[in-house]
Amino acid sequence: MLTASELKAFLSAHHVRLTKRLGQHHLIDARIIQRILEACALSRDDWVVEIGAGLGALTEPLAQRAGRVMAVEVDRAICALLAQRMAPFAHVSVECRDILSLSAAQVRGAVVVGTIPYHITSQILVWLAELRQAIRKAVVVVQEDVARRLLAAAGSGAYGRLSVLAQYRWQARALFSIPRSAFFPQPGVESSCLELVPRASAPAMVRDEAAFFDVVKAAFSKRRKTLVNCLSGLVLTDGRGGAGEHRLQVTRADVARALAQMRLAEMVRGETLSLEQFAQLTDLLLCAQSS
Repeated sequence: MLTASELKAFLSAHHVRLTKRLGQHHLIDARIIQRILEACALSRDDWVVEIGAGLGALTEPLAQRAGRVMAVEVDRAICALLAQRMAPFAHVSVECRDILSLSAAQVRGAVVVGTIPYHITSQILVWLAELRQAIRKAVVVVQEDVARRLLAAAGSGAYGRLSVLAQYRWQARALFSIPRSAFFPQPGVESSCLELVPRASAPAMVRDEAAFFDVVKAAFSKRRKTLVNCLSGLVLTDGRGGAGEHRLQVTRADVARALAQMRLAEMVRGETLSLEQFAQLTDLLLCAQSS
């Protein structure tokens, strides 16, 4: 691990500049790095995919614990320096590419680790959710407010689409907070380390996941609007029957009837519904359209 002064000198010597566009913040706190490693609980039987490896603050200690490490870094100049630094480790491969380009086959069985670039946090969390059946678990550093949103309960101010997505896909828990001083350059916000473990089974009965997430997305598209207003006109794709997909358009009356069946007020907003209630609402809307 390089200290802040060593990192600055190293980058200057190689004529490399960090860019805000890529959200480049390098870990420089040995205690935080050690806590992340402890959370990973790696053995030589494990292999790791590291998100945004940078100059290897995490890569080297990961290599000392895991049987194989794929360090992914999108910045070509940083990636070239990382490859030089990791040359002594034959079981570390350095990939200069966008982490979002990796498929399920390329990460199968891996522990995914890293400090997520803040400007693409949502995209990476969605990518992780889509690949959840391939990976063993993820230990990631995100902005503190993102961590709150992921773990938020229905009815709270932080609860939203990301909360439902995360809690449907993952058993998620916050491990510890990380101060801004743990990075160089310092970000503008505090961070949190999260553990994401894929759920063996969904926490609610969802018969059509695509429709479920369409409903959730629409419900939070206009937070000040009622569900009746947010969902009216929504087009759902129903593929449950196995005989091809059917596109179904939801009407105001459909939403009002579904809410009445659930014993919910017509003026209810999306942020008050639990994951289980969203699942029930989706099924009612699909049944209303297919009947």
